[in-house]
Amino acid sequence: MGLGTGATAKVSQDERRPVILIVDDSAPHATMVADALETGGFETLVATSSAAAIAMFLETRTDAVILDVLMPHMDGYDVCARIRDFSDVPIIMLSALRNEAEIVQGLNAGADDYVTKPFNVSELIARVGAQLRRVHRQDGNRRRVHIEADDLSIDLDGRRVSRGGTDIRLSPTEFRLLSYLAANRGRVVPHSELITQLWGEDGARLGPYLKIYVRRLRQKVEREPGTPSLIVSRHGSGYVFSEKVPVKP
Repeated sequence: MGLGTGATAKVSQDERRPVILIVDDSAPHATMVADALETGGFETLVATSSAAAIAMFLETRTDAVILDVLMPHMDGYDVCARIRDFSDVPIIMLSALRNEAEIVQGLNAGADDYVTKPFNVSELIARVGAQLRRVHRQDGNRRRVHIEADDLSIDLDGRRVSRGGTDIRLSPTEFRLLSYLAANRGRVVPHSELITQLWGEDGARLGPYLKIYVRRLRQKVEREPGTPSLIVSRHGSGYVFSEKVPVKP
């Protein structure tokens, strides 16, 4: 299955290099940054929308994120905060906004660094490398990508879900649905967005089955599927992963 519109990937056949996710609604600018990083020895992924960025992060092995601030629908600060809720990978904000308040907002959202435009490519590569070395020193390059809600545990890297220590078997589509909703906790995710991120170009054909997948997922992860508390319907809008449930890094 695809990752949805607005997401592309450049993958090398060489030995694994650090993978950097670049998020920018300007495709030309994102491509420029990607090309520069690849000359510096990194592999790159590119997402040109916030929704595609979260979906791609959940489905790929990303070592760091370079995130533009000014994007439609969900800005970079919000994307940063959502990723930081369940992952400690390095995040570098990239923005033309230079005032101190904007920089503080980015750092408060969980960013590890803030680079203002225009920037020097060599400096950006050096900053990415510095962040990756910091992570390696701290935990041997083992990233933590984990969500806990009540006694439900979602291991995004291991693609495992358990409740109270007992594994719950989910299909690949059910796992993508659960992880995407959980990563967007507290936000009503429209039906159309879910369909796009789950099935991409097949959305028109498979979209009508979304309710069936939600019902099956609730049967597996909810304490009381008939009165769900984790995956809540918003009539006529979409679904929300309840913000009342704690989500921990």
